[in-house]
Amino acid sequence: MTTEWAGPDGSATDVFAEPAPVFAAGRLRDVLREHWDLPDPELRSLDSERDLNALVDGRFVVKVSNPAESAEVVDMEVRGLAHVHDSDPGLPVPITVPAQSGAPIVRLRDDTGRDCLARLITLLPGNPLEGKPLDIGLAEQVGAATARMSVALRGFFHPAAGRTLMWDIRRMPIVLADSGIGAGPWQDLAVRVTPALEATRTLPSGVQHADVTLTNVLSESGTVSGVIDFGDMHHTAAVCDLAASLTSVLRGAGGDGDMWRLTDAVLRGYQRHRELARAEVALLGELVIARLLTTLAVSATRRGPHHDNHRYITQYDQGSEQVLELLGRLGPDQLADRMERLAGTRELASAIPGHSLPRRRAEAMGGGLSPLFYGRPVEVVRGEGPWLFSPDGTRYLDAYNNVAVIGHTHPSVTNAVGRQLAALNTHSRYLHAGVVDLAERILATMPPELDTCLFTTSGTEANELAWRLATEYTGATGAIIAEHAYHGTSKWMADLSSNEWPEGYRPQRVATYPAPRGPAAELTRAVAAQRITRAAAALHGTGESPALVLADSQFTSEGVLDMPGEFAAGLVDGAHGVGALYLADEVQSGYGRSGPRLWRFALASVTPDIVTLGKPMGAGYPIGAVVTRREIADVLARSYEYFSTFAATPVAAAAGHAVLDVLQLTGLPEQAVEVGTRLRQRLRDLAAAEPLLGDVRGIGLLAGVDVLPTDGASSRAMTRALLDGLVEQGALAGSTGPRGDVLKIRPPLVWEPAHVDLFIDRLHRALSGLRAERA
Repeated sequence: MTTEWAGPDGSATDVFAEPAPVFAAGRLRDVLREHWDLPDPELRSLDSERDLNALVDGRFVVKVSNPAESAEVVDMEVRGLAHVHDSDPGLPVPITVPAQSGAPIVRLRDDTGRDCLARLITLLPGNPLEGKPLDIGLAEQVGAATARMSVALRGFFHPAAGRTLMWDIRRMPIVLADSGIGAGPWQDLAVRVTPALEATRTLPSGVQHADVTLTNVLSESGTVSGVIDFGDMHHTAAVCDLAASLTSVLRGAGGDGDMWRLTDAVLRGYQRHRELARAEVALLGELVIARLLTTLAVSATRRGPHHDNHRYITQYDQGSEQVLELLGRLGPDQLADRMERLAGTRELASAIPGHSLPRRRAEAMGGGLSPLFYGRPVEVVRGEGPWLFSPDGTRYLDAYNNVAVIGHTHPSVTNAVGRQLAALNTHSRYLHAGVVDLAERILATMPPELDTCLFTTSGTEANELAWRLATEYTGATGAIIAEHAYHGTSKWMADLSSNEWPEGYRPQRVATYPAPRGPAAELTRAVAAQRITRAAAALHGTGESPALVLADSQFTSEGVLDMPGEFAAGLVDGAHGVGALYLADEVQSGYGRSGPRLWRFALASVTPDIVTLGKPMGAGYPIGAVVTRREIADVLARSYEYFSTFAATPVAAAAGHAVLDVLQLTGLPEQAVEVGTRLRQRLRDLAAAEPLLGDVRGIGLLAGVDVLPTDGASSRAMTRALLDGLVEQGALAGSTGPRGDVLKIRPPLVWEPAHVDLFIDRLHRALSGLRAERA
């Protein structure tokens, strides 16, 4: 016979075999009068599996434990209840009412002479959900209550929690064998789910309520009003606790579709309070099957000896068998896949690294319209700090991705986004303090003249909005850009991105100016202004006037150019001189990359009319911004409103705050100066001894290195070969420049000197490999 709890001395008691306590109504009233000073209580019997429970005066419940129940188990229930109340005061659970002696538990002798332990607890409002129609909203609330209970019990421990319990899902094979139905129609399912039971022992565990079921969840007016009965508490995996709750809900499902809608609701409610790990979700379906089998086994064990309680004991049999039939039609992998899809834990990476993925991508995602990097495309499934990882675990040093400005998957961002996403994410037509705070924080980093922040979802959208502001403010319709600029992917931004133009294409309303190449002494303020004036004259020749002069503050697409501050000032002068506004595109160079300030234009000591932000702003979460003067924004506001559904959402704000917090508190912009200086010096040292490398440029943690042609191979071809060689050595970089022959090194700002040295070593190996191939 299965035992309920084994004591420290090895003795075993069996509350399932021992009859419930027996008290005549008059005797029980005497107990309540003597120990709790209730003079003439009104009593009404309540259902119980193994104890005696009675309603007292419509205010309390007296619980007399089974004579076989251990005092330590009852003590655990009382202490666990108090712990939950203290940990989560908003979770409605009963409160233990001390006896007149001050003790929470009193020892009694029932009418048959057996010793029992009694408690008095407060009555919660509402009625049990068991036996009533369960809608989706209530199913979600049951899931939430289950998670809150599990979280509230964290940190609680009691020696009795290690007891052996029939309702412990992990003991299903033993309970099933003892019940006599182990060789019946459910034998194959029992064998199937047994490995999952063992696997739970490595999952997050603790003392769990283990019975947040419809019998023990109360509701009132469509809202969960209480969770009762801590009698099945024991130490187990948290997912086993969830399986018990989900099983209870599914027993009332009307069919297969209803079952999955209810499952979705329970998981949705649960994960609002406790996120499930993929390993937990993968086992959940099998654990539900195990719980259903346990239910049938316990019923079979008890219905004979306790025929007087037959209705209560067998009430779940029919529903359990129906759900077993439905779940049993799915194999373990199918069931796990459904659970993972509903819980959001499904693995999206390739099962086989690189297997047919490039072909499938080309077929489904535009082919040549959206090309990949490198001759042999790199598949990545995980990032961490300055590293990216392939499915087979290969680790690549990231020397390219500025989106992950504070490192890949920084916990500050992932936590901030996850927490806010779990609370609220909606558009900016409603007030939200996080969005306003972020706008104020960004403005605080800007010159005082720039007093207005408008959020977008990307750098492209930011530049589009800047264009609308400029054309509306100036009344002009032309633009002046650098000769090989890049400002975005939309139709108009593609026209303002000369490095995207097909051969022979030049939009009529766009003129270009030479980027700042050559010795710094020749790149004066006057020279820059003159270049803008000449470009404006070219526009005038087509009947257009310039509304906007745009510049990527580090001329990244031009090959990473070192723009002197005087040249930047001349661009501003030139823009104003021809009646245009000046836009500093900080999408690539901003957020501390130039260091030690957040913005490259600040290093040049100029004040643009408009600043656009993007890529690194949310460290992977899509967010961009336009910063300008209110007078400019007000002109657009005369005729239009600006709204973008996914701009300025609370989650975008959470990501933006997290990035600024890390940058400002850890000094990464200052570190970018130090590490960037080391990077360029080591690159110059390498270039001095390497015929394939030429000039090295850059400011902050950004470097551009000219790759030179060799006999029989163009500089562009050699750059591509070098990038592929770097991949083979475990490093990822990019290329840029008018001819695509500049090695672009633009790593996350978390790079330290050791990463610089590692990259130089891998670059040296890649160069050596190229020479060997061409020898």
